[in-house]
Amino acid sequence: MTVLFSMRDSRSNLIREAVIEAGSPITVESFFRKAPEEASFITDLSSIDTSVPSVYKLILHYDLVFTETVTLHIEDTVAPKADGVTRVIRSYEDIPQASEMVENAYDLSGISSIEYVNEPDISNGGIIYTPIRLTDSYGNSSTVQARFVVTTDTTPPVIFGVSDSTMEQGQSPDLTAGVYATDNISKIVPVRVDASKLDITRPGTYEITYIAKDDAGNEATAKSYVTVTKKAAAKKPAGKKKAKKTSGSYKNVDAIAAKLAKQLKRGSNVETARAIFKWVHKNIHYVHNASKLTGKRAAYQGLTKRTGNCRVYAYTCQILLNKAGIRNMIVSRYPVTTRHFWNLVYMDGGWYHCDATPFRDHPKLYFKLTDAQLDYHHRFKKNKYPARATK
Repeated sequence: MTVLFSMRDSRSNLIREAVIEAGSPITVESFFRKAPEEASFITDLSSIDTSVPSVYKLILHYDLVFTETVTLHIEDTVAPKADGVTRVIRSYEDIPQASEMVENAYDLSGISSIEYVNEPDISNGGIIYTPIRLTDSYGNSSTVQARFVVTTDTTPPVIFGVSDSTMEQGQSPDLTAGVYATDNISKIVPVRVDASKLDITRPGTYEITYIAKDDAGNEATAKSYVTVTKKAAAKKPAGKKKAKKTSGSYKNVDAIAAKLAKQLKRGSNVETARAIFKWVHKNIHYVHNASKLTGKRAAYQGLTKRTGNCRVYAYTCQILLNKAGIRNMIVSRYPVTTRHFWNLVYMDGGWYHCDATPFRDHPKLYFKLTDAQLDYHHRFKKNKYPARATK
């Protein structure tokens, strides 16, 4: 009788099927209501990976004389964990993947999907909270809250370098030289030229439209007028005298500038610009005169005659920068005591002052200067030009 009662009590104390959470240790206590002190596993547990849900048959020895086979269920019932993040985004940008809106994501069995519960609408801007669902390999799901701080952009770009010009009948003008656009947010804003009204074969004044559109779709336009003059008749030389060179001799300045700019090309825009300003500073002789040459005529004077005033220096630098693909513009002194011109050059992500002109007040080259580094002679109307770098 004592033996029978002992067997009955031992077996009623046994739990034949036990469930543990994935990742938990296997203990004999899981198989007893009150585990006997000498209870142990006969089965070797070292080969069981408890991080993977599965079912195992195990053999137990307990109460000195009993050996039983029990069933172990390893299950994953814990949902993934993660922290939602805050992302600053512009209303016209693409919404990032849901996985980019969480951090510290973890689940023992692996996360099978991270997705928006409802895809957020950011078109109107503001602060937008959005739930993100994480699901593991066994279907357990959890939801975390992420946040968008959405900014809107309604400011159009600003177009610089647009000016009226005159050309001779039959010429093919470079309407984009020196023209560029900046924007408060977009880094690069291309400028499109609408010259559909221009007829280079007929004298007259024609309207040209420049159009710049930023990433948000804000558009800016600027207009200029091209005056086409009647082509002058070629003058015949009298007797054996040589024909005088006409003002059209500057027309090959593009080829001259392109060849030189190629020679001055360096490994970066900064070093290329430095080489250009050094060349102009060293190779052009300053002549103080009242010449008002501008544009390609001034550049031609600098590249071929190697003499000129500050206009020649500035426009020679400009055409070389243009050929090197470096954004730039001419700056004029203001208030005007005596006229002076220099260059603003875009490099290293900002606009900097550069001046190749050598004269009494500054015989050395000015390169990559901020407003704060300029001297008294380089005052200018600041709101007329794009924001400059501060360091």
